[in-house]
Amino acid sequence: MSVINEIDFSILDALQSIHFAVLNYIMAFFTYIGEGGAVWIAAAIALMFFKAKRPAGISAALALIFELIFNEGIIKNIFRRTRPFMINTAVDTIVHRPSSYSFPSGHTCSAFAAATAIFCFDKRLGTIAYITAALIGFSRNYFYIHYPTDVLCGALLGILLGLAAACIIKAFIRSRGKRRGQDQ
Repeated sequence: MSVINEIDFSILDALQSIHFAVLNYIMAFFTYIGEGGAVWIAAAIALMFFKAKRPAGISAALALIFELIFNEGIIKNIFRRTRPFMINTAVDTIVHRPSSYSFPSGHTCSAFAAATAIFCFDKRLGTIAYITAALIGFSRNYFYIHYPTDVLCGALLGILLGLAAACIIKAFIRSRGKRRGQDQ
C-alpha cells in the first residue's frame, strides 16, 4: 500500500506545479458542478422532459442512486481513507475541504455513473458527459482533494454502476414492449 501512496503523492505534488489563476478557475468550475452530483441530477431531470431522451434521464438518475448507496453509503465507510490534504497540510487546496472519506471519489463516481448511463442511450450526449466527468475527476486531483487512485477507482465504479442502471432500464423497456405487444 505504501508504494501506491508514494505514487499517488508524487502525481498530486506534480500537479501542484501546473497551477495558475485561469486554470484554477476552470478546475474550480468543474469541481463545484460535481458537488453532490448537482450537474448530473440536473441533466437527468432535463433529459426526462424529452420523451426520446427519457430512458437516458431515468438511467442516469438510477445510476446516481446506486452511487449514493454503494459508494457514499458502503464503500467509503469500509475503506475510510484519509484525504491527501489532511496528510500533507502544507498544500492549499483552494476549494472547500470536504470532511468525508476520500476513497473512492464521490464526485468522480457519480460523474462516470451518470455519463455511462447517458452514453448507453445517446452516444453524442454521452461523449459530452464523459468529457465533463473526466474534467470533474481531474479537478479533484488538481486541488489535492483526492488521490489519483480515488479518482481512478471512482471512475471504474461509476462506469459499472452506470452500466448496471442502463441494463436495468433497457430490460424494463424491453419487458414493457413485450407486454404491450401481448396486449394488442
